Amino acid sequence: MLKVLLFSLMAMAHSDHSAHNQSAHVHGAGKVSLAFDGKKGKLEFHAPAESIYGFEHAAKSKKDKQKKEAALSKLGEKISEMVVLDPALKCEIKLDMYEVIEKKNHSDVEGEFNISCEAPVAGSTITFSFQKVFPRLKKVQVEVLADQVQKSLEVGKNGETLELK
Repeated sequence: MLKVLLFSLMAMAHSDHSAHNQSAHVHGAGKVSLAFDGKKGKLEFHAPAESIYGFEHAAKSKKDKQKKEAALSKLGEKISEMVVLDPALKCEIKLDMYEVIEKKNHSDVEGEFNISCEAPVAGSTITFSFQKVFPRLKKVQVEVLADQVQKSLEVGKNGETLELK
């Protein structure tokens, strides 16, 4: 059910923008989609590799490989510092998978996370702080679907909030 909600949310986001703008690869610009069904949720994260680990070429040197792996580990470990759900909900965000999609001239990082809470997320507030963890990530387009509530926000600085009311 959550995959259907997330797919629906992403489809709605795509219909709001032209295909060119939505698929454009822009350094410093990311996208996060969250979908909740009661106490369970999914989070999808997408950003240029340059904004996550500082380069987009294939990591060949030991130094580049270490830098890439450290940044990808940080994504999994620090997601709950970048997407802060109301502490009263007692939510846990766990990495499901991540993937680096390497294309001819650029690479992207995608991550999927499972969210479980002790109370429904609808009616609460989410705080976003992407730049705290990845300073090169300057703007993140956030789309949230929580039961009957649909909201969006472009996050350009740490501490921006979105009320799910």
